Amino acid sequence: MSYSLFKKTFTGLIFYTALYTSTSLAATLPNFTSSYYVNAFGVELGKATHQFNCQQENCTLVSRAKPTGLAAMLFSDSSIETIQLKQTKDTLSWLSYHKLGTSKKDGKKVQKHTTLKLDSENDQVVFVEKNRTWPIQPNTFDIMSIPYAIQYFKLNNQTLESFELHIQDSNFQEKLTFKAIDQPDQLKFKFSNKYFKALKYVFESQQSKVELWLLPEHQYFPGKIRLINKKEDKTITLNLAELPKIL
Repeated sequence: MSYSLFKKTFTGLIFYTALYTSTSLAATLPNFTSSYYVNAFGVELGKATHQFNCQQENCTLVSRAKPTGLAAMLFSDSSIETIQLKQTKDTLSWLSYHKLGTSKKDGKKVQKHTTLKLDSENDQVVFVEKNRTWPIQPNTFDIMSIPYAIQYFKLNNQTLESFELHIQDSNFQEKLTFKAIDQPDQLKFKFSNKYFKALKYVFESQQSKVELWLLPEHQYFPGKIRLINKKEDKTITLNLAELPKIL
């Protein structure tokens, strides 16, 4: 083989290998259903179900939560949260959040809508019901979708140390700072007698703090999520009730 032919072959092999490696490393969140035990303010409220489904690049994450058992006698509030996301092999981006909260007041059912939308034309995020706006920031997610965003970034070997992440709430928009990344831990769940390997992440802003445990042996799926409202000193903890079902 001549030197020129060898060089072309070798260069082509490097290019093919790099292309294959890049493609093989790309990963997307699979369609799934899961459920979590919910503890809010120190009280076991029952279960929340999460469902994630994509039609090509358009994805929907739905969370349904309603008190059960004794908690249903104390709390009547239920909620359905629907998040629209766009997922490609390269990016996961947030598009909108809608919460339908249902409660009882004076024996009557009361519904409250909270809608946040990305307005790309005007480069802003809009709180529809209050007509409030914030500028679009890199990697902005609502509190419900952030754990799955971290899962996506881990599946794709993103370096989180220098990652710019923002939380979007109906009351504020803030940058999150990582306080712990890839911290080895173990989790014990009600559905199993064994311990599961976990990686713990802690990130917070001025008003919120999120503690997240991902399961590296199960596609980095969120095994435990703790959401802390620092301003109101309220904590909600979600513990996986069963392993997710991949659809």
